[in-house]
Amino acid sequence: MAIKTEESAEKLPAVPSEVTAKWLGSKLGHSIRSVSLTECKLGTGGTLFFSIEYADETPDAASRPMHVCVKGIFDPTTHTKIAPSIKHISLLKGLWAGKSDRQGITIMSDLSDQGCTFPPEVGSYPLEKVLEGAAQLAGLHAQFWGVNEEKYSWMPNRYDAPLMAITEQWDSIVREPGRPKLPEHLLNGARVRKAQEKYYATHNPKFRTFLHGDTHMGNIYFTREGHTLFLDWSVSHFASCFHDLVYFLSTTLTIEDRRAHEMEVLDHYLATLHLLDGPKFDRNDEDVMIECKRSYMTNIIWLVCGYDLQTKERVDALAERTIAAWVDHKLIEVIEAQ
Repeated sequence: MAIKTEESAEKLPAVPSEVTAKWLGSKLGHSIRSVSLTECKLGTGGTLFFSIEYADETPDAASRPMHVCVKGIFDPTTHTKIAPSIKHISLLKGLWAGKSDRQGITIMSDLSDQGCTFPPEVGSYPLEKVLEGAAQLAGLHAQFWGVNEEKYSWMPNRYDAPLMAITEQWDSIVREPGRPKLPEHLLNGARVRKAQEKYYATHNPKFRTFLHGDTHMGNIYFTREGHTLFLDWSVSHFASCFHDLVYFLSTTLTIEDRRAHEMEVLDHYLATLHLLDGPKFDRNDEDVMIECKRSYMTNIIWLVCGYDLQTKERVDALAERTIAAWVDHKLIEVIEAQ
């Protein structure tokens, strides 16, 4: 059964101490004696893990969670509305979701309690895990390929405009002491932002489908069995399928592994897309390769991401991977040439 997003006039918790037993109990529908914060993961929204002590006993202990994850997200509406219909990709069990005019919050099952693990601040993964993640994305994309988007008119694109806003201070941010060094042509903020704007405005429509939207390594996890899955669907929208694919593979592989294996990952993605009743594409198709290369613009956040939003360790590592991919694929030049 799908959970509904609750429109909240009340102030939602903004810091860990505001996630109280009373607040959590009101959302889960149980009387809670106490909650204990067991782990806190920094990030754009932050992820908090709590253990729960209930005020009463129940003969069916499995009917209520002993451990939960509370995550700040932009807007939980997309996940809660879309999740019940998704076929080929596994999703977290949602317990409650709410939003106010300032933020969104979702309460989910605690993956750590289920034996799942999360990437470290900086990690890279074997090709097999990346291939599995690519196949998950192919399943998602295949299901929604060619759907009537009017059915999803309630789902705005929450990605492009915020990214354009974040890059407004490009020239000053990329020159800050301690930031990863950019090649000379990427220091030109006006040129980069012009290419960014053109990229958002000129996606090839034949690759359009429903996206997760934010598939960097901070939004993946691994099950006890070793499967690669995705969380945080708050910026899902319709756009180019390669947005999801290249953002995922370029943040989870080292620069060297991405150079060695990205075509293998692309081939696996395209084959799985067709296997699951999506369209048949081949990387020998020039349109495929152009759109794939252009989609590395998705990584732009890491070149200007504030160290207050993600750790410096993660930002710098993913910025280095982004710079290498942009240079390897001549990203700016490819977009300008269209």
